[in-house]
Amino acid sequence: MDSLMDALTNVVAVLIVILLLLQVDVENTVNKLFDNLPPATPEQIEFANVRLKDLEAQLEREKELLAAPAPTPDDISQIRSDLALLEKSLEENKAKLLSLAELKKLAEKTEKDAETERKKTDERLAKIRDLEALLDQTPRPKAQAASVVSIPEARPIPENANLYYCFITGDQAHLIDTISANKTVMDLFDGKKKDFKVERIRERNERTRFIYQQPEVVDFFATKELKVRNQTISVPYNKPWTRLGVRVTFDPKQGDASLADIEQPNGRFHRMMDLVRSYPKAVLIFKVRPDGFQTYLKARQIADEKGIPSGWEVDGNNFVSMPLDFEVARMEQPPPPPTTPPAPKRKLD
Repeated sequence: MDSLMDALTNVVAVLIVILLLLQVDVENTVNKLFDNLPPATPEQIEFANVRLKDLEAQLEREKELLAAPAPTPDDISQIRSDLALLEKSLEENKAKLLSLAELKKLAEKTEKDAETERKKTDERLAKIRDLEALLDQTPRPKAQAASVVSIPEARPIPENANLYYCFITGDQAHLIDTISANKTVMDLFDGKKKDFKVERIRERNERTRFIYQQPEVVDFFATKELKVRNQTISVPYNKPWTRLGVRVTFDPKQGDASLADIEQPNGRFHRMMDLVRSYPKAVLIFKVRPDGFQTYLKARQIADEKGIPSGWEVDGNNFVSMPLDFEVARMEQPPPPPTTPPAPKRKLD
């Protein structure tokens, strides 16, 4: 027992010595730490005091919470109900937020579309204003005075008559001499026909038929510049048929005589009518456009005064054609015959 007591005593003594040494070392370390710390400034001290007061206040609140009675099951149930309502309200608000975002996008798109349409509308309004301004500057057309025309009893054109034409366009009169034009073309053809390719067809008790090639004849006349005053003479294709025609084309705006000239007793139109009257078996056909009716009435009065057999018809073309006295080969099949009744035969009035 003595030995045991000695051993225990020694162990306790050693522990005590270690504790004393540890205490001394801790004190030295703490002192060293405090010695190495920089001195605190007044601001830091003030901040530390404020922080300390906040921590003390928070500690008091937590103590009060710890001292408060625990919630009852009814309180917990009420809290859960409130939480469920909050969660449901949150979901609804999310849906509303999504709908609001879509509405904003739709509103932005609608605003852009409206701006685009507004620009188009402004452009259209500007064009309308420009057109209205032009319309205000445009002179108003005046309706022509109505004319009463009595149609005398019609009579047929003599079989051997030589037809001359007078086109009336607006206030212009165009005298077309198709007989002279036909003679000019036939003279050229007769001087050249020996050089054309020709197919001869001889039938019993019939005269020999000479059939020429359309392209060759048309190309020949295309090289000729044939004019009478401001009128052009040409021989165009007539592919489905076996007869070519001489065509006289005129400029509707540049006639041989104007309405002002027609009203002059010694004007050009009077001399033209004298020339037509001098032709043998002459018959004058007036071809009138709707805008030239007043001019026609004055021209017709002069033709009647000079005793020229005349007739008239409505015609909006700027050319007249007359068949030529030779035969050509067809270049294509003719169309089927028309089902409408033929036009009435031309007569004098």
